Amino acid sequence: MDQLRSPRFCDLPPAQVWAILLDENCHLASISTMYRVLRSHGELRERRAQAAHPPRAPSGPC
Repeated sequence: MDQLRSPRFCDLPPAQVWAILLDENCHLASISTMYRVLRSHGELRERRAQAAHPPRAPSGPC
């Protein structure tokens, strides 16, 4: 979880985290295990920072 929550990887999906760590000769877990760990901590969601759009004002009469 420390690696997946780190600022370096916080916006990346587990498959990309796994590939980057593997390129650095660091194999912590499989991709499916990373997904299981995220799911068990309730963090299996969109990991990228999302823009919040302001609510639209209702349009006038048609």
